[in-house]
Amino acid sequence: MAIRTEAIYLNDASLRTWTTEVVSSQSITTLSEAEKSLAKNIPADYSAVLMRQTIFYAQGGGQPSDSGAIGPPDQEATFSVSLVRKTADGKYLHFGKYADTSSTFSQGQHIIQRVDDAKRNYHSRLHTAGHIVGLAMQILMPEMKKVKANHFPREASMEYQGLLYNENKPVVQEKVDELVKRDLEILISWEEGCKGSGEVEQEEEGRSFDGRTRIASIGGLDHNPCGGTHVATTGLVGGIVIRKISRQKGISRVSYDVLPGIEG
Repeated sequence: MAIRTEAIYLNDASLRTWTTEVVSSQSITTLSEAEKSLAKNIPADYSAVLMRQTIFYAQGGGQPSDSGAIGPPDQEATFSVSLVRKTADGKYLHFGKYADTSSTFSQGQHIIQRVDDAKRNYHSRLHTAGHIVGLAMQILMPEMKKVKANHFPREASMEYQGLLYNENKPVVQEKVDELVKRDLEILISWEEGCKGSGEVEQEEEGRSFDGRTRIASIGGLDHNPCGGTHVATTGLVGGIVIRKISRQKGISRVSYDVLPGIEG
């Protein structure tokens, strides 16, 4: 039976360290073609580490992957993680490099995962901000169907069928500000065989191997299938700026960003 990585962060995104067991460590050049395709921009001399469990978010669903480090307990980290990707059969490959090129992890070795806290928090703020923008749009213009979401830094946006114009921008901004100020809790739950009306491109990212779907909700006001990481409340996102509204071929894009200075 193929090894599937248990994604610990799906149930507790607050974790930044975790001890688990190495399944394998191999050079990128020895991976299958399908696995190599997940690391197109990673140097060929890097390695891919597979572990039983992970707290590292794997790139997908509109959110970039975590980065960080892995190392033996009570020692300095010996492997830097620059990209994490999930394979079609449920393995999480941690791409990176060893501090010493002659080093490697052995099968069954216990290691500690350490996620870059600042980057995780930033990505979580961006992702939660996207849900806040989505909820604002749901409240203000429920007839507009969401078709895509992107939570990457400098690219964050929500796309809708239909036309929005510049005069809509301050209205959306006001509702977003209100939702942040209310400091609503981000609720995570699992539902059997659920297909919600939320971020359609994230639905598969949020589905577990037993057919359940992970749901993210802002204070019970919305219902989004989502596999991403979030901050605990809307207030922890800090300031959200609606940068611009653009249109192309009947699709409107609401571009947004989060203001710096929030830690957590």
